[in-house]
Amino acid sequence: ALYPMVTITTSRGCPFPCTFCVYPQTMMGRKFRLRSIENVVAEMKYIVDEFPQAKAVFFEDDTITVNKKRCKEFAELVLKEGVKISWTANARVGLDYETMLLMKEAGCRSLCVGFESGSQKILDNMKKKIKLEEMEQFMLDARKSGILIHGCFMAGLPGEDRQTMNETLELAKRLN
Repeated sequence: ALYPMVTITTSRGCPFPCTFCVYPQTMMGRKFRLRSIENVVAEMKYIVDEFPQAKAVFFEDDTITVNKKRCKEFAELVLKEGVKISWTANARVGLDYETMLLMKEAGCRSLCVGFESGSQKILDNMKKKIKLEEMEQFMLDARKSGILIHGCFMAGLPGEDRQTMNETLELAKRLN
């Protein structure tokens, strides 16, 4: 990561039903609430102007990529306004290459992504609503776009055993 980094939030809440995640259950809720893109870009400009030592912004949203249309509009406004600062965000598998490319052009350096498990059974049990094939495609697209991925994995979920933990290890190695 680039330091110093300023952390901001553009939205609260996560509409996904993953059973393991404590944030929607205890802090932000499942209802997705958004700041306007103009307001977020204005805050980024403020950071660039008032904190010239800041090298990056981290978007601490539960998952900034819930709404791909908003991601594109955000990236387009960052480019239009000429805001020059590197940024990182929490994201979810499922983001397409075209959106990643636009985000990269607008300063996105990396995404923090919860892959969680390499076992489809465990993913389905936790209501992740993601397929292993989507994870593989996501990583191919991220590499092609030049966005770094910080992958997060879990062990010990309900139903976990040596085989499913090994599947997770193998997925992490495949995704590199």
